[in-house]
Amino acid sequence: MPIYYFHVDNGTFNPDNEGVDLPDLDAARREAVRAAGEIINDSKESIWEHMTPWIMNVTDDQNRLLFTLQFSAKVPSGEALYIPREH
Repeated sequence: MPIYYFHVDNGTFNPDNEGVDLPDLDAARREAVRAAGEIINDSKESIWEHMTPWIMNVTDDQNRLLFTLQFSAKVPSGEALYIPREH
């Protein structure tokens, strides 16, 4: 099984030195979303306090970048309205 590495930068770079054995790229994508949710949830308020993008770079065992997830929180400065686009 291939090994996938999930490197996180949330203001501090946290390399994944162990990796995870997963059957394929689709499984790595699902694991990245699951792990991202867990990490963001565990960080409590830091995503709101720092307002810097949170990035996960996923690589293979040859250090090739396969995909990147990026999350950020934005709070409007002043009054803002959300107006959804019509379909």
